[in-house]
Amino acid sequence: MTLSEVYFYMIIIIYQFLSLVILVFTEDLKDEKRYKKYFKISFLIGLLGIIMEVLNWNYFCQFNCVLMTFTPFLTLNIAKGIMILFEKIFKKIPYQTHRGKLSDGIWIENKGDIKYRNYYNKYTFSIMILPIFIITGLFILIKENVC
Repeated sequence: MTLSEVYFYMIIIIYQFLSLVILVFTEDLKDEKRYKKYFKISFLIGLLGIIMEVLNWNYFCQFNCVLMTFTPFLTLNIAKGIMILFEKIFKKIPYQTHRGKLSDGIWIENKGDIKYRNYYNKYTFSIMILPIFIITGLFILIKENVC
């Protein structure tokens, strides 16, 4: 393995770690200012994947590198979409739970009411699982149609 490959895989692992951080701390996305900041940062990170693809610095199937570098961006937007969807459908602000208790973000304190525990548990399950399934589905689509 060359040094170039090591750097490539290191960058990809860091991007995947950023996606996990976004998933864990989605409570912070409720602040619109913070969401826009994360949006810009994750989009710029994704653009690096396009540059890597253009420079042919890719050790994956074509377009998989772009999808992997855009996973923080996709995760961010899928989580925000789920948040908006739950709020529109159930007419109640959703909050995440962790081990039966309300979960806070890094910057935002959770102000939910624990009497809606079932609703919050459904929301937490959706916000943790749906982005993973959607992005995995995109990987499978690219693999089946491009590779």
